[in-house]
Amino acid sequence: MSSTTEAPVLRRDRSNRSTGRTRFDPFPRNPIWRWMLRLGTAAPLVLLALLLEAVPHPQTAPNADLETAVAAIDWTRGDAEWLALLYPHTAVLLASANPVGRVGLSIIGAIAAGFLLQKVAEIIAQRSIPRSTGIILVLGLAANPLFAYFALENLPGFLALTFFGLALADLVRFVNWGSTEAGFRAGILLMLAALSDPSGILYALVAVLASPFLRHGRTAAPGLRAANMLVLAFPTLGAFATIMFLNLLFFGSAWPGFDLAVIVAGVPAGVTALVGLYSTPTGWLIAAPLASAWLVAAIVRRPAAIPVSAIVFVLLNVAFLLGVFHPGAAGTTFLLLSLLAITLIPGARTPLTNALVDLVAVLQILIAWAAALDRAIVLDWMQSVATAWVLVSG
Repeated sequence: MSSTTEAPVLRRDRSNRSTGRTRFDPFPRNPIWRWMLRLGTAAPLVLLALLLEAVPHPQTAPNADLETAVAAIDWTRGDAEWLALLYPHTAVLLASANPVGRVGLSIIGAIAAGFLLQKVAEIIAQRSIPRSTGIILVLGLAANPLFAYFALENLPGFLALTFFGLALADLVRFVNWGSTEAGFRAGILLMLAALSDPSGILYALVAVLASPFLRHGRTAAPGLRAANMLVLAFPTLGAFATIMFLNLLFFGSAWPGFDLAVIVAGVPAGVTALVGLYSTPTGWLIAAPLASAWLVAAIVRRPAAIPVSAIVFVLLNVAFLLGVFHPGAAGTTFLLLSLLAITLIPGARTPLTNALVDLVAVLQILIAWAAALDRAIVLDWMQSVATAWVLVSG
């Protein structure tokens, strides 16, 4: 009888935290520390939300309109038309389950921020970006009033951004590393982003259009890029197509409340407002994150990131003209381009390029604060924070 010797199967011992990292490892590896990171990054925003209870909430913020929309919902219905009226579904359902009013919406946003920042840290660790660069990138993204205002006063928009950020990590795994499971997960997360806020539809479109520009880990094959785009887009298209089909079938309207004529009529006013923004002395702040993304792409020699960021910037302006963003929203351009830069541009590999990327990341911090001080709605919110602190501290 012949005998065969089977080669031992090498398995990574995840309990041994001293072994080398792989690109699929979560960060931190220990789930307890992972939750501590989420809670630790969410805690300052939760405290800020509680502090702001000492002063009136801004009525121009998106959370004010979300509360009004939830209060007007007839929960005794259950037809397809009613389902469309619930849009944005994710934000509306979370807000309807929230028993403590505006502070509850802010706390949900703060918790979402904890999950987003933990995922950003995980992406940085998985791609072996130097720790110093990673810290600066996270500070540039989150340590500014734009991020805090977005998280605490715009729950629909921030949920969409959070789901988009989580999807980006899986998008990279899917396209670069050939993980089909990650591709399906990215598609579902993009669907949740689109169901959280109209801006989420823009984020899903950005992810789908960005995927062909990434380096593909699979063997080249005809139609590969188109197939990847379809995997990412299918859940979002399926969710909206189902609701629209049912409405057309039973009510003769694809989406109740949607009026294309009203949107088109508002475009000239949007053009005037956009030109006004760019013509101000500080109008360059709108395009500054785009210039930073191009600069980093040039430093790390990833030219494919330049057309991606350009497409995103054009889509952001088109979305503004179409009224996709709430009038009380702020910081969308900066945060979206910062997330893309962190997740799509590879880490530098020499001390010189590391230092140059660090310099651009520091510049991002300055841009974020300058943009925050340039937005009246964010300035008013910062004044509310200061007033609340004075009242609480006596």
